Amino acid sequence: MPVMHGGLCFDHTYMHPRLDPLGDVMRLVYYEHRGNGRSGRPPWEKLHFRQLCADADALREHLGFEKVSVWATLWAALSRWSTRCATLSGSSASSCSTPYPPSTTGREVEANARRKRATQEQLEALSDDEDDEEFRRAWKLLEPLYFHTYDAALADRVLTKIVFSIEANKAQAAFLEGWVPRPAWARSTRRRSSSSATTTSCALPPRRGGCTRNIPNSELVVFERSGHLPWLEEPEAFFGAVREWLRRT
Repeated sequence: MPVMHGGLCFDHTYMHPRLDPLGDVMRLVYYEHRGNGRSGRPPWEKLHFRQLCADADALREHLGFEKVSVWATLWAALSRWSTRCATLSGSSASSCSTPYPPSTTGREVEANARRKRATQEQLEALSDDEDDEEFRRAWKLLEPLYFHTYDAALADRVLTKIVFSIEANKAQAAFLEGWVPRPAWARSTRRRSSSSATTTSCALPPRRGGCTRNIPNSELVVFERSGHLPWLEEPEAFFGAVREWLRRT
């Protein structure tokens, strides 16, 4: 199962090794998209969305798998996958400031942050950052808003290794121009071969539940006491839901 990090701008470390318990039912392969994390930094003007999808498919081929399941969070869950994908699972949540999905406006982001009772300092941190270090400082301010119940010690253990890429963050709006969540998800399933048993599970905010109406054989799972990272805040419910989904598919 290729494990795709979200962002653009983050890396695999907020998922590894916390998703490793799924290794008892799947082989997990964590990697980082071009321009993100520890991967190379090619010029963003030469990259496009299909390139990252092609990268993922090339990884599948390199590993020698005919079919794979994909676990993707946030932005990566929009991936347009090939007919080699047997199952696709996405996870996200209505956390404060995430530029999620690509159609989310700055006004929506701020409104969501205010609903989470963001401080003035946190609201100011939503503004554009100039470099990776400034982005990291802003992230630390905003971090509590990504949780249902913030645990600073847990966040430090899980999130301090992230290698941020401000260039990736700045590039994503133009990078995803023309791609919106529901048509992209629906397109990825309609193009599958008739022999491909594509089933999608997505853990999204209820107001975004429209994704399940546009994807055949899809399922919506809501984690009531989780923010952006349900495998951290509700691990038992999260792993139970994913294992059950994998068992059925």
